[in-house]
Amino acid sequence: MNAGELYDAFREDVGDVHLPYLWSVSEIWRYANDAHRMFIRLTDGIQDFTSKVTAIPIITNEAVSSYDSSILRILSATVRSTGLEIELINYTDLGKPIGTDYGIPRTLKLDNTTGDVHSGVIGMEQNKIRWINVPAVNDYADLIVRRLPLNKLVNDSDELEGVHEDHHTALLDWMKYKAYLKQDADTFDKGRAEACRMIFEDYCRSIARLGLERLKHKKRSVAYGGL
Repeated sequence: MNAGELYDAFREDVGDVHLPYLWSVSEIWRYANDAHRMFIRLTDGIQDFTSKVTAIPIITNEAVSSYDSSILRILSATVRSTGLEIELINYTDLGKPIGTDYGIPRTLKLDNTTGDVHSGVIGMEQNKIRWINVPAVNDYADLIVRRLPLNKLVNDSDELEGVHEDHHTALLDWMKYKAYLKQDADTFDKGRAEACRMIFEDYCRSIARLGLERLKHKKRSVAYGGL
């Protein structure tokens, strides 16, 4: 199902196929985009390491780098030039012991020391990462992330990024939730809206749970040295 088919399915589901429409074209596209993003958000995002948003510029003498607002969670980061992993630290762990140097407890602190990027602090400000060392040279941090869709549904041919075809019709429930909240005597129905919202959220939770279960029971390949 593409965006145009989703649009048509919504009109059919709510019985709004004849002029004058109860819901305008622009309203339905808005509901479709909201449903698309909400489905992805509630099912833990689209995993990605290849799109443009997965590259963060590391800029000489700039302690802070920004990343795209579509990113929900950074799973890992590496320095492009070296391939070395960047340790990601939550800001709540600043000042806590992280190990020892020659028996002396070591803690992370933010200062203006210049050097190689080996770690960064997230969570201090939305969509920003603060490097522990202020970068000495330009580079990139390559990320693996979970993110929201990058595309906006505006044309019939637009694809529902990150939503498997088995789940396309589930988006209709969130669209109907939004539609039945429209402040109009012919469309407002709080009871139906809440019912649609609950169906949609329950469905998304079940999909998210299935994803977690698959990760727990993922078969792993084992390399043998030979006998």
